[in-house]
Amino acid sequence: MRKLFRQIDQKCEEYLEVLVLLLINVTLRIPNFFEPYWYGDEAIYLTVGNGIRQGLKLYTEIIDHKTPIIYYLAAVPSQFWFRVLNLAWMMVATVLFFQLAKKLFRKTKPAFISSLIFVLLTTLPWLEGNIPNGELFVIGFVLGGWWLLTKTKLLTEFLAGKYQEVLQGSKKETLLLLGAGSLFGLGVLTKVPGLLDFGAVLLIGWFALVKLLPSAKTWSGKLKNFWQFVSKSAWLGIGLMIPVVLSIVYFISQGSGQDYLQYGLLYNIRYSGSWQLELANPLLEFLFTLPGKVLVLAGIMSLLSFVKKFTPRFQLIAGWFALTLFAALLSNRPYPHYLIQVVPPLALMVTELYYLLGKKFATHKATLLTGAGLLIMPIAVMLLLDVRLYSTSEYYSRFYQLVSGQISEQEYDYSFNPLVENNYQAAQAIRGLDGERMFIWGTNPMLYALTHTTPTSRFTVSFHIKDFNDYQRTMDQIEEEQPTIIVVMDDEHQELPGLQEYLDTYYYPNTQYDTMTLYLLREDQ
Repeated sequence: MRKLFRQIDQKCEEYLEVLVLLLINVTLRIPNFFEPYWYGDEAIYLTVGNGIRQGLKLYTEIIDHKTPIIYYLAAVPSQFWFRVLNLAWMMVATVLFFQLAKKLFRKTKPAFISSLIFVLLTTLPWLEGNIPNGELFVIGFVLGGWWLLTKTKLLTEFLAGKYQEVLQGSKKETLLLLGAGSLFGLGVLTKVPGLLDFGAVLLIGWFALVKLLPSAKTWSGKLKNFWQFVSKSAWLGIGLMIPVVLSIVYFISQGSGQDYLQYGLLYNIRYSGSWQLELANPLLEFLFTLPGKVLVLAGIMSLLSFVKKFTPRFQLIAGWFALTLFAALLSNRPYPHYLIQVVPPLALMVTELYYLLGKKFATHKATLLTGAGLLIMPIAVMLLLDVRLYSTSEYYSRFYQLVSGQISEQEYDYSFNPLVENNYQAAQAIRGLDGERMFIWGTNPMLYALTHTTPTSRFTVSFHIKDFNDYQRTMDQIEEEQPTIIVVMDDEHQELPGLQEYLDTYYYPNTQYDTMTLYLLREDQ
């Protein structure tokens, strides 16, 4: 027994840093399991996931505009289990990030510091890290891909500055690249901006190629280096496409191929350009357009590619940082959780610069100034877009008030969202009717998720019905199914054509809440 305890003690000491990180992760997420159904995006995921469990066809019979994996992950019995999944997912992601950081810094202390930053920014409410948003699940797949890359010569030799070896390959290397690419592909199938994380991997070969081309004495040598770069990139690209192609085949086999293309894949292009900014400065307005952002990104990549004083590690971290910031700004929307995608390279960048500050400034001037300029960018973006971070102190102090008995469970629940009180009241009536379907005109997916019902419509919220001009099809479906319950939100100022007349004829207002009216189907129908 003593020998067993000694072995356990040795293992704990060996993995002390990781255990501390996991303990912090678990501790900070304890309040997550006491939250009510209050957050819109999470409720949409759970509603669509519930629809999948009920046998509805994703993108045909129930629709949201993200790629599919997030909805299959959300096909769990309740919000509690979604939070459990999120906790387990982020614990694995933390271990993977720590391993990547150790590979990059080759020392435990900087790996721990960067991992601690990673844990805090992906867990605390500032960026909505306490919510199972799509970005957190993308991070898991992305870090899985990076972990496989730590086993390759591609990354190892690049970090060592052995650029010629970077582009050389083997069968084992090819399999690792395929596997890594496939994990990045799963990230894209969770949320499309994950494609920019994949772009960071391609930068390894690109930076190596830029270093090698000038030193190649003949055109044949330059051409050989170029084709080696294309070959390694191709294996990564093939890996990326494997899950994407399989997903297309799957949805075609389900009879939902066209709908998957329209809502799961192509809609993201439309979504990214649908938010218009109004900034006082014309130059700033241009920089937030797609051409403007591409121009800025190209400038950063050129700087990283051709300034000789940058180390390979800094090139990679800075390039990854720039690409993820570009991804977070694709739609220009001021949502804090979009910035979660930037967190992994941000944590590495902060650690890199922190350790360089203790060294001779003149030697690392280019790196420090470039890194500082990159770190200023997300701060400037948050100010310009008016991104409002959630209060961490309020979040945990409110939980302390709950566990210490200063406030009741109801007071705690109702503090998250003005809809929570009415939703929990309405849910009691809805559950008593044993219905799997209802219709809500307005934006309240939390009520679907709370009652484990799915919409008598293809969409979970009214703004999607408006966006796709799906009014007539929605009314046709309501008339065909005649759901027992229809809810009309008071803050929905635009009418669904024909709905009010239909309600007056076949339904009666059962309960008027502060935020909504619950209608029940007349018994004679």
